[in-house]
Amino acid sequence: MFTIHEPKKFLSKIAIFLIMGRSVLCIPMIGLHLICDSRALARFFKLIAPLTLLIFIFAVYSLNQINELRWVLGQSRDIMLAFVVFAFLASIPASFGGELLAYRSLKSAAIFIAVAKILIILIGAVTGIDPMVIIKLITKVWDIHLMTLGVDDSFLTRLQIPIDSATPFLLYVVVSELLLSNRNRIRNYIGFALLLVSLLLTFSRFFWGCGLLLMALSLIFNSKLSTKMYFIIGACVIGYILYAFTPVGDYFDKIVGTRFGANVNNSASDSFRITQKAALSQRIYDNVIFGHGLGYYLPSLIRASDTPYLYENQTLSMIMNLGFVGSMLLILTLGMVIFGYCYNQQETKFLNIMLTLLFMTLWIAGGYFNPLLFGSSGGVILFFCARHHAIVKNFKMESSPVYSAART
Repeated sequence: MFTIHEPKKFLSKIAIFLIMGRSVLCIPMIGLHLICDSRALARFFKLIAPLTLLIFIFAVYSLNQINELRWVLGQSRDIMLAFVVFAFLASIPASFGGELLAYRSLKSAAIFIAVAKILIILIGAVTGIDPMVIIKLITKVWDIHLMTLGVDDSFLTRLQIPIDSATPFLLYVVVSELLLSNRNRIRNYIGFALLLVSLLLTFSRFFWGCGLLLMALSLIFNSKLSTKMYFIIGACVIGYILYAFTPVGDYFDKIVGTRFGANVNNSASDSFRITQKAALSQRIYDNVIFGHGLGYYLPSLIRASDTPYLYENQTLSMIMNLGFVGSMLLILTLGMVIFGYCYNQQETKFLNIMLTLLFMTLWIAGGYFNPLLFGSSGGVILFFCARHHAIVKNFKMESSPVYSAART
């Protein structure tokens, strides 16, 4: 039945799909959603205000350091985009879905991206067209940059976009849904499999490790011992059959071997990280307390001319920019917003708090290997940091007899 909330729900979903697609239209769509719902608008400003004030203070300090205005504004914009996305996702009212609507929309968009990656690989395999050609075309038309890395003697290639950094956190909740919810089980298992393939195609060792850790924790915390055993045995049996008796095993070996083996690409990547770490560390010690300000960059290590302040090791670069005082202020302000505004009294359980701290730690650690702390992907990760426990609680409610009776 059509209700008064349906147009608002539609706006929320469209905004989320635009966020996952890294479209600039996500900002006006978020604005339209907020204008149409006063409760969402009030909660949004409650979440965003402390973070906006902090970034404003950082920007003023940075201009006082004689940093270029365009780069100060550019880096401030990138950071604020993460906070806007986070505040939008966390402010969707419970009356028309709340965090559950946000999660399911994020999951649907991530599955769509996974299917698109698989299609790129299949088109390359069937037609003989180098997947790199298809990727360059997508980059030109869609203006989304995919990290690429070919696999020797194979049509496989690395397909990683910035939003993939949120996939491990999404998988924590997806596994929780598989364990706790009885709704759409077949569809959920198919979606889970597609997300695993998408994660594998990122060719990111950090994403793989993070994904395995969070899926294991979800299994440990959200199931009984018997369910754990069935899940582990089932996964092992299916994995063995696919690995031993289908081409999946060969492709898996090639992908993992490409990233863990000794080859030119891995050596060059690791060597560049070491060089960058040494240079950033030196600049940190030049102004360890307050940093050099937003927009500051190292002329000898410019990653891209249009964003010279963006480095592969974004965590260290942010310490270089903000100093230890500014970095701690940023983390403490985020913690205040998440624990003070996103948690309610019933949610302040030890396990929830520890998992949120772990999620935030992994978010910061991810920035040590990839320039993906902020932007829309950072906002999605912060949303899962703040509301993972509330989403999981919804799955438990859905599986309860009372909820099932109410639906019927």
